[in-house]
Amino acid sequence: MAGYRFSTTEDEVSAVLDLPHSYDAWLASIGKKERHEVRRKRRRFEAEFGEIAIVQHGAEAINMFCAMHRTAQGDKGMFMTGDMQRYFEDLLEHGGATIHTLECDGIPRANAFGFETDDGYFYYNSAYDPDAAMASPGIVLLAALIEAQIARGATVFDFLKGDERYKFKHGAQPRQLFVVEGSLR
Repeated sequence: MAGYRFSTTEDEVSAVLDLPHSYDAWLASIGKKERHEVRRKRRRFEAEFGEIAIVQHGAEAINMFCAMHRTAQGDKGMFMTGDMQRYFEDLLEHGGATIHTLECDGIPRANAFGFETDDGYFYYNSAYDPDAAMASPGIVLLAALIEAQIARGATVFDFLKGDERYKFKHGAQPRQLFVVEGSLR
């Protein structure tokens, strides 16, 4: 472009899952071992806490999300400072973010903080009730959220930046991210 100079540098990857037409098709795509684990963990979770439901919330759920986040051990729990909570509140109020809650009998057991578009979901952060830790709430939340996104017609589930193993075990493929830097000449 005239008057501009820019460069690109490879960065980390994003893990992106192209969603199939049905939840059963997604389960079939992740392989026998993972499919068995997802089903087994959901059965165990529901046996312990009751039938699950995914409930979508907005800004009214931020205190619940942040309180649950602060119960995490180590760096994750210390991450949710007052300033960080205000950042998340701003994303809810002005950035189009949403909170999805995994509930059992009306009791919140895990939360996902992300962004929905007409055809996709962008998974930004999550937290779970430490009293549910022994029943794999993170995997149950993730699978239920994928199921809910497929049901609403989304075609992509983006785990966003990072190459954590669980993302790829659930069908995501790496997508290269780039840093673009530019200046005026």
